[in-house]
Amino acid sequence: MADMDDRHVNDQEQGHDLEGEAQVMLGFAEPVDLEEHGPLLAEDFCSKIGGLPIWLNPEHVLDAKDILCDQCSKPMTFLLQLYSPEDHPAEAFHRVIYVFCCKDGSCHKKNPKGCFKVARSQLGQYNPYYTPVAKDDENAAEENEGWEPLPISKHARTCFVCGMHGPKVCSKCHRFSYCGPEHQALHWTKGLHKQLCGTVPPASPQSISAHLAELSISSDQDKDIDEQQEEEYDEDGNLVAKKQHKPLTQALTKEQQEYANKLDIDYKLMERMYRFPELEIISEAEIFDEEALEEGLADESSGDEQEAEEGWEQKAAALRAKREKKAAALAKKSGGDVSKSLETAEASMNALVPVGDEIYENTKTDIDSAFLTFQKRIALYPDQVLRYARMEYELTNPEPLYVCDIGIPKPENIPPCPDCKQERTFEFQILPQLLNYLAIDHSASDALDFGTVLVYSCKDNCHVEGKSYQHEIALVQHFSEDGMQGGNMTSGPSVSVASK
Repeated sequence: MADMDDRHVNDQEQGHDLEGEAQVMLGFAEPVDLEEHGPLLAEDFCSKIGGLPIWLNPEHVLDAKDILCDQCSKPMTFLLQLYSPEDHPAEAFHRVIYVFCCKDGSCHKKNPKGCFKVARSQLGQYNPYYTPVAKDDENAAEENEGWEPLPISKHARTCFVCGMHGPKVCSKCHRFSYCGPEHQALHWTKGLHKQLCGTVPPASPQSISAHLAELSISSDQDKDIDEQQEEEYDEDGNLVAKKQHKPLTQALTKEQQEYANKLDIDYKLMERMYRFPELEIISEAEIFDEEALEEGLADESSGDEQEAEEGWEQKAAALRAKREKKAAALAKKSGGDVSKSLETAEASMNALVPVGDEIYENTKTDIDSAFLTFQKRIALYPDQVLRYARMEYELTNPEPLYVCDIGIPKPENIPPCPDCKQERTFEFQILPQLLNYLAIDHSASDALDFGTVLVYSCKDNCHVEGKSYQHEIALVQHFSEDGMQGGNMTSGPSVSVASK
C-alpha cells in the first residue's frame, strides 16, 4: 500500500487492543492528482489500480505469456499493484505485488481456474534503478555518492496496450512496441496508429506513455518556474526583473502539437478499451472508536443479530411472494392445485433467499455468519477496496474477512512456495467495492464479478538469483452457496480460485 513502511502502527493508535494480531491497513481508491503531483512514476513507489503497470524492475518486466487467461488464452489485464516493502530478506527492501485478471466475466463463470494471477517483484536497497536513500533524506548526498542510474536506453520495451514486455515492434515506424500480434492489431484497428504510423513525431519520445509523462511533468515544472520567476525583487523590495517562461507545449511546432494531441487521444482510446481506469491506492489504519467497540462491530462473534435476522425475514417475505406467483403460474399451466404447485415451486427454489445477485439458505439457524461479519466490519469503512494484513514476525497469521461460510480455504488449498518450499501466508484481500471503480457494465452477462480475492504470498519473501518475478496465489470467494470446497476448488501453479 502507499507508505507501507508505516504499516507497523502502534496498537494504542488503533483505539483497541490488538495483542497477537497483525495490523490491518485499509486501501481506498483515489483519483491521481495530475495537477499537483503529475503522473505516477516508478520512483514514487506507489500502490495503484488500473492503467499500465509501473514496473519496480524497469530492465526486466513481466512477459505477457506468463499471465494469459487459462480459459480464453488471451492476455490478462493489469488490475492493481501494491508496494509492500519488507525488512527481510535484504532483497525485499523494495517489494511489489502485481495482480492481473481476465476482463471477460464469462471466463470466470465458465471455469475460474487461472482467471486471476499474481506476481511478486523485489529489489535490494542497492540497485541500479533507484537511489539507495531517498533524495529528501538528510544523509542522501553521502549515501548516494557514486551511485549512477541505469541508462533509460537499457530499460525493457513495454507493450503500448497492456504495459507488459514488448519484444514486437511496429515494422513500419519502429516506434511502438507490443507484447504480441493481438495487441498490435488492436492498436492498429481500434486506436489511431493506422493514421499516425510513419508520421513525424514530436521530439523523440521513447514511448507514448513516457512522452505524455514528460509533457505533464515539464508542464508542471513550467508552472512552478512561472510562479517563482515571474517577478524578482532586490533586498530593498524593488522590482528588478519580470520574466515570462514559455510553456513547453508552445515550444512545439504546430505539426508536433497536433501529433501530440493525437497521441493523447490514441492513449485514451486504448485506456478506455483495454485498461481499467487508473486510481491511486491510499492507505489508512483500521481503527475502531469507542462507539464501534460498544456496538460490537470490532468483534466477529458479536453484533445485533436480531436486526440481521429481521433483514433476512424481509428477504424471505419477498421470496415467498415470488414463489406464490410462480405456483399460480404452474397451477394455471397444468390445471392442478395451487398448494401442490406451491410445494413444487418451493422445492425448485430450494428455500433460497436472494442477497443482491446471490442466494443463501433461508433459515435463522443457517444465517451466514461470515457474511454478516463481513457486512458489519466493512460498514465501518464502506469505501475500502482493499485490506492488507501481512503476518508480522511472531504474531498470529491473520485471517481475511470471508464473504461466505462455505468456501473458506483450507491449508491444503494454499500450496507452499515452489521456490523455497515455505508456506504462503495471507497478505491482502481485494474487496468487491473495487468493482465500482473499474468502469464495468454490471448489467452485461459477461461482466467481471467476485466476492473477494485473497492473495497469499511466500512467508519468507524468498529470492531466487536471476528470477525477477515469482508467482503467488490468489483465492476467489463468491457470494454464493457454492465455494472453494470439494470439486469446486481449482488450482494452478500461480493461481487458485473457486467456481461460482
